Amino acid sequence: MAVVSLLNQAPYRRAHSSRERLNVADREDESWLHGDNRHNNNHALENKRSSGCRGTLTGSHQCSIETCDRIAINVSGMHYEAWQTVFERHPSTLLGDPNKRQRYYDRRKREYFFDRHRPTFEAIFNYYQYGGGLRRPETVPDDIFQSELDFFEIESEEIDAYRADEGYVEETILLPEGPIQKKIWMIMEYPETSKPAYVVAIISVLVTLISIVLFCVETIPSVQHVECVPGNSPDFAEPFFIIETLCTFWFTVEVVIRIIVCPSKTKFFKDFKNLVDITAVIPYYVTLSNVLITMDCDSANTSTSLAFLRVIRLVRVFKLTKHSAGLQVLIMTFRASLQGLLLFLVAMIVCILLFSSAIYYAELGIDESQINSIPDGFWWAVITMTTVGYGDKVPVGVWGKLIGSLCALAGVLTLSIPVPIITENFNKFYAHKTGRGRI
Repeated sequence: MAVVSLLNQAPYRRAHSSRERLNVADREDESWLHGDNRHNNNHALENKRSSGCRGTLTGSHQCSIETCDRIAINVSGMHYEAWQTVFERHPSTLLGDPNKRQRYYDRRKREYFFDRHRPTFEAIFNYYQYGGGLRRPETVPDDIFQSELDFFEIESEEIDAYRADEGYVEETILLPEGPIQKKIWMIMEYPETSKPAYVVAIISVLVTLISIVLFCVETIPSVQHVECVPGNSPDFAEPFFIIETLCTFWFTVEVVIRIIVCPSKTKFFKDFKNLVDITAVIPYYVTLSNVLITMDCDSANTSTSLAFLRVIRLVRVFKLTKHSAGLQVLIMTFRASLQGLLLFLVAMIVCILLFSSAIYYAELGIDESQINSIPDGFWWAVITMTTVGYGDKVPVGVWGKLIGSLCALAGVLTLSIPVPIITENFNKFYAHKTGRGRI
């Protein structure tokens, strides 16, 4: 017990002697401050305490007291300590600039005190110590984390990189110069800015939905050839043709107005949504021109190129992404998950090649075999790995059934590769786009 007591007292004696040295240094500093140069030497005292009292050091010796050359930080009761050079690597930040952090210095406790969010500062402290990017702790809300980054004046490029990693989409609003063009552009592009803009957006969505429904209904056999009977002149009074003409007229007016008042023609035609708007109206005018030239709709129904143009009308579905935050989140999610999806695609291709080859040679020589070649096994492998199981091609032999079972198990495991990536990106974009918490 005596040995344990001595061992326990040894650190206390060292700490006590160190504390005595600190008290002596404090008394010397205070007596020095009471001199004639109190005002000019106030800042020198803080530098002497926090930077290591370099004026009293000689040779290669770095410090004469325990806290020399270190910076002690107290964040709401949580203490941190690091070499001064760690913070000086970021001179533009609050902790990296001695003049900025000076007002937070507690001379009595010889530390910098910040009444701030402790879990957030843990990440900021790690950023100072180890570099790299900023990483928000899972338990810290995003708004609090960004508020702390602003307080400690972290570099703007690091904050931008963090926001990009978190899924924030920075949209630069470019407006026309003229006041009339600017007002029209805001009405056509930003529904949340005014009531007329909101009304225009509602009309655009309704017209788009009507056009999509019409595209599907006109393929029903009972109404498929009502508006255009082969061998006869087209009936321009037919209801389907009138509705389609009105929808296309709205889309055309909308596109033309936006092209006229847009602030940059180059950026306008580079935007995917604008290309969708233009592409959506082209099939109607091409088909109508062909019918008017020939005055016979037989060619319009039988021409493969014109039929393809009519299918292009389906791109009007993408017009809904302009007014739907949910569809925008899906597009951003798949775009951010592209790397994981490519990994999934590579794994699928490898498994398809492997199991299609294995099933072909396993079924080779069996009279009832339905796998006649390796390319013929591609379809079987895809259907089996995706667990669809149409049953049009199945293995017959024992070895073939064993390979089929392994193929199904491999497919389940392969399909699970992109799920966590897509889920994480979706939660991230959904939270920032809709202003809600993570789901």
